Amino acid sequence: MPNVLYRGGANNGRAPLNQSELNALCEDDIGTAIYLYNTGFSGPSTTTCSKGSLKYIYESWQGKGRAAVHQMIYDAIKNKGKPIFIHCWNGIHATGAVAATALIQFCNLSPQQAVKYWKVGVAPRVQYPSVIQNILSFHPNPALQLTPEEQAKYCPKF
Repeated sequence: MPNVLYRGGANNGRAPLNQSELNALCEDDIGTAIYLYNTGFSGPSTTTCSKGSLKYIYESWQGKGRAAVHQMIYDAIKNKGKPIFIHCWNGIHATGAVAATALIQFCNLSPQQAVKYWKVGVAPRVQYPSVIQNILSFHPNPALQLTPEEQAKYCPKF
């Protein structure tokens, strides 16, 4: 979702982002980075740079964690806040699932379209049925609806 939500991997294996990566995100004017696994996460932190600051937090990619990420996306849109960067280890499974459900939540993609989005770039041998089911079973929160104008501005064109 341009200027709101970006996704990626940690680039350093099964670990959170390192300080150099956090500095780069801060300099790219990202406001919040969210690690979707808690492996190796030592707690929330704030990085300061010439563009301001970057909050680095953990939220689970499922359930209440995903709902919290969706709320942050909604708040960033409504308050014209800085973009959010979500990541897991490789930027594929957890990150892709959160991005796919955000497209369902905010951009009115069907669950089937969201799964198709998730599968782009994912090798067939790692297109895990559990992640696909996680996306297919997602139900949007009616309290987090965007206006048609916001959708036109922030939702990608498929």
